[in-house]
Amino acid sequence: MSPKSSQQYKKIRDEKRNHIMQVALELFANEGYHITTISKIAQKGGISKGLMYNYFKSKEDLLKSILIETIQEIYSSFDRNHDNILTNDEFEYFVRESFRLQNKNRAFYKLYYILLLQPNILELINSEVSNISQKVIVLLIEYFKKSFSDPDTEMLIFSSLMKGLSMQLVFSPDYINEERLEKSTQKILELFKR
Repeated sequence: MSPKSSQQYKKIRDEKRNHIMQVALELFANEGYHITTISKIAQKGGISKGLMYNYFKSKEDLLKSILIETIQEIYSSFDRNHDNILTNDEFEYFVRESFRLQNKNRAFYKLYYILLLQPNILELINSEVSNISQKVIVLLIEYFKKSFSDPDTEMLIFSSLMKGLSMQLVFSPDYINEERLEKSTQKILELFKR
């Protein structure tokens, strides 16, 4: 048997890290972040507590990793060519991709939203989220300024519709089927794509 390559080790490490994050997300969402311990995450994940610290410095670091990577996953579909100009096609792609990701992994996003609703969770990652979302907000503001006479109000309505449909998508899977999701997405695009 030949020794593992560095790529194989990286793949194994990434899989283990993702497994830990998934287990932690479930526990944080179902039992609460403050009550869940590193020991409990390790036990449910089938690994040693010491191994947990090879992947994450602390429970707070683990939480930050979960939330930031999830936010980055959604925002990665934003301004795909990275030219700091949001085109109509990029706007549409962002809207569709946001819902596609959430529809593909409803269980994960349900736990994610439950976790975000817990007291003091956003305070733990506020600066990191601000850094990630700032670019998105600036580009959206520019996009809305070019297209609407009252961009602040239109952006607020857009944001509310996106968040509302996202919540419906993950918390009402029997109601938001593929057809309803497509019709709702199309309506959002009719209202805001220019």
